[in-house]
Amino acid sequence: MDMDDFVIIDEASSSSSSSSSSSKPSIGKTISNKRKSMVTVDGFQFQLKNFNKAKTMKFWRCANRLCNVILHTNPSDEFVKFSKNKSDQSHLPNPAALEI
Repeated sequence: MDMDDFVIIDEASSSSSSSSSSSKPSIGKTISNKRKSMVTVDGFQFQLKNFNKAKTMKFWRCANRLCNVILHTNPSDEFVKFSKNKSDQSHLPNPAALEI
């Protein structure tokens, strides 16, 4: 076998491109029946809980009262993080909340 038969693959660069493809979840805004702000992330609905003292972060609790996941957004409702793993949600997403 000649050296021309081998192909050198840089695994570090190819694996980093696939891991960087995980982007922030998209957030849909809606209003509840009681005229309160709500957001939807991947079919899970969140209700506005409160702000931090500096008003630089919004905290949204899951609309399912038995679920402990808290969503953190900036004041313009752009995703920052989840307080726990999103997989910690103890229920299925609401299919009616999914955007079409």
